Amino acid sequence: MLVSPQSVLSRVAVERREYLERILPRFGSILELGAFDNPVFRKELGDMVKYADWFGKEELLDMHKNNKKRNFDRAVDVDYVVKDHLFARYIDAKFDLISGSHVIEHIADVVTWLKEIEALLRPGGAVFLAIPDRSYTFDYFRSESTAIQMVRAHEEKLSRPDKWQIFDHFYYHQKVDAEEIWNGMPPSEFKSRFSFSEAIKRSEIASNEYTDAHCWVFTPSSFEIVINDLRLAGLVRLSVEHVESTRRGRNEFWTVLRK
Repeated sequence: MLVSPQSVLSRVAVERREYLERILPRFGSILELGAFDNPVFRKELGDMVKYADWFGKEELLDMHKNNKKRNFDRAVDVDYVVKDHLFARYIDAKFDLISGSHVIEHIADVVTWLKEIEALLRPGGAVFLAIPDRSYTFDYFRSESTAIQMVRAHEEKLSRPDKWQIFDHFYYHQKVDAEEIWNGMPPSEFKSRFSFSEAIKRSEIASNEYTDAHCWVFTPSSFEIVINDLRLAGLVRLSVEHVESTRRGRNEFWTVLRK
């Protein structure tokens, strides 16, 4: 028995889904990356969806057991647990749509990640991404990422965030109030949590193992530029089909890429 999206999805997931329903004529077979407890697609909605993540469901529940913001009842069963940045070889299917919400900014080597996604897409397949907008998040004072930086990370074959990506994330992290920014009251000055030298030391230590970080920083326009640059350079085959600007009161934008 099918249910309504509002009964099994978060409010923001419903909004993401409604956007996609406007842009794509049909979803077809779907792979959703890193969904955990906030997927856009669910089998209860009639979606032909499978889930992939670095961690299995039980691992994720244990990792977030003290996080009161998580909704454990909505946690998905992970079909493909893949602890390798070269994940396509472990997934035995092709898909019409691949979805990732707040994933791409954490990927150390975006070029390889996009290539892996391409390998899992059927011809003409689409990619949906929900991406934090720097203008309304803790990345407010960071510079927007460039294709040059992404090419360098690719040539260095990064499989996890390196010292410099972590350093940028640590040093410029700034707690902001998105509602105040939308109301014309942006933060007046940057106040680092750490001194410059302390941030370097912390990053050096953190880089010795996997440390979650925003490796990349985007706005809607800057994202479109870097993807076009990578495509024109022959590094990826995906092209930007549509970008939905950040909605008032939100801190993310949406985009659809096409193979």
